[in-house]
Amino acid sequence: MKKIKMIDLAAQNLEIRAEVEAALAEIHQNTAYVGGPQVEAFEREFADYLGVRHVIGVSSGTDALHLSLRALSIGAGDEVITTPMTFIATTEAILHAGATPVLVDVDPLTCNISPAAIRKYLENGRFRTANGPKAILPVHLYGAPAAMREINAIAAQYRLSVVEDACQAHGARVATDRGWVRAGTAGTLGCFSFYPGKNLGAWGEAGAVATNDAELAAQIARLRDHGRISHYAHADIGYNARLDALQAAVLRAKLKRLDRWNERRRAIATRYCELLADLDLVLPRDPADAESCYHLFVIRNAHRDAFRTALLTAQIECGIHYPIPLHLQSALKDCGYRHGDFPHSEAVADTVLSLPMHPHLTDGEVDRVVEVLDQVARQAAPGLDTAEAEVSPAVGREV
Repeated sequence: MKKIKMIDLAAQNLEIRAEVEAALAEIHQNTAYVGGPQVEAFEREFADYLGVRHVIGVSSGTDALHLSLRALSIGAGDEVITTPMTFIATTEAILHAGATPVLVDVDPLTCNISPAAIRKYLENGRFRTANGPKAILPVHLYGAPAAMREINAIAAQYRLSVVEDACQAHGARVATDRGWVRAGTAGTLGCFSFYPGKNLGAWGEAGAVATNDAELAAQIARLRDHGRISHYAHADIGYNARLDALQAAVLRAKLKRLDRWNERRRAIATRYCELLADLDLVLPRDPADAESCYHLFVIRNAHRDAFRTALLTAQIECGIHYPIPLHLQSALKDCGYRHGDFPHSEAVADTVLSLPMHPHLTDGEVDRVVEVLDQVARQAAPGLDTAEAEVSPAVGREV
């Protein structure tokens, strides 16, 4: 039986092969490997796609987050409010900037950071550092945008910057006070990862920062290139965090196809939801003010491991994003959190399962995934009670 892939990068590569080979031949001919025409063209094209004035290509999504915080002068003694339900790079970037990550719980319906939990922490005023919060760093988890209208309102009230972690949300859209915008353009700065498995993925490490602020854009452009203002003059102590031309060439080819690929992802998500509607599963849903790009299609059930084992046995790849919330990671033990601080995040981590999701997935393959899930559901005891999602969002332990 043919294996069903979680993602299918080989199929993507076949689709873009001729275009990328031509671009690579030009790069090799001109030997313009770092920066140069391909990087500049991608930055313009991605800025046009997002509807922002500036995109700065960098070497990874982690660097995008780190350099954004540095450009905002966020560092020692400052707090950045974010979510425990994300990849560790989100908090790594905060710590690399010298700041303190402050975690608050997620909304159990969306799995994204809870605006109510953010507000509760700010209103309480019992901050973890002398300077207190300087920014909110929402993560658009699984490709579904966070509640940016509410988050921006809180940020404006408390004079905080908003740095969006849009590393999973290429092409997603969210409603704001100025209308519908692309994820990554609703805050002060938006950060993207182009890790190969992303909706818009390179053939290696790559990232970008998006902003409408010319001064911040210029500062990030300096920081990514050793603080350089001319070939041998440096205004800042910066980093080697540049986007290389080879990755830019791949990204340019994929960007032309991103909307079509995302539309196919949404069609697959709709099919999953329709076919799984009668099972005892919590399914992803788009709130009225957001449109997911379905980087991942994540279901929830208390018997997650039984579903996972059955899928793997049937040669169907699947994943868990993420099994350990950040406050329980040993690498972050010095942050001072413990088990039970963020009950919604812990419940999500214990019950999530990511199904195959990529634009080259066929309807027949979706049907086969559903068939396996249906077989397990008929044998399992009742799973996650969806009434749990009605519990009010909680904020973590305050010290």
